[in-house]
Amino acid sequence: MTDRIAQLQTLVRASDNLHINTEWLDYAGVVEYYPEELVITVKAGTSIKEIKKTLAKNSQSLTFFVSDDKSSIGAVYANGGQDLSDAILGVQIIDGRGELLNFGGQVMKNVAGYDVARLLVGSKGRLALIAQISFKVLPSSYVDELTAPTKLATSSNLTQQIEQRLKQVFDPKGVFQ
Repeated sequence: MTDRIAQLQTLVRASDNLHINTEWLDYAGVVEYYPEELVITVKAGTSIKEIKKTLAKNSQSLTFFVSDDKSSIGAVYANGGQDLSDAILGVQIIDGRGELLNFGGQVMKNVAGYDVARLLVGSKGRLALIAQISFKVLPSSYVDELTAPTKLATSSNLTQQIEQRLKQVFDPKGVFQ
């Protein structure tokens, strides 16, 4: 456990109305990165730019969209949405009593009960202080393919393109028969 985490735990335990200026915290960096497993764990203060730079070395990308590379992953997590929630594997938090807790992990699995790591996405930091986040990443070529704009050349082609995309999800003929 780092000194910064211990300081945060002490602050939380001593306060009933805590407002933290995170600039003094300096809690950033990659904790673990397993490119072959498509998993990265980072400290909450790590910038999106730093994460992207680390992932680019192995031709990998984030599976969620972030408009501001200067933001920290903790800020993105606290304000995030469904696309980020789907990427989250685990989280380390400090609760209201100052306890350091771990939820989830670094593998995809079915969860029985509440998935706290995903529950906290978009909570704006009201439920806990985020210390570390583990999430899945994907090969850049796959992410680029998913996010590339598609060209709908003609309206006659439109029906075929819609049908092809629907068949990637399910076979509409089987549903409507």
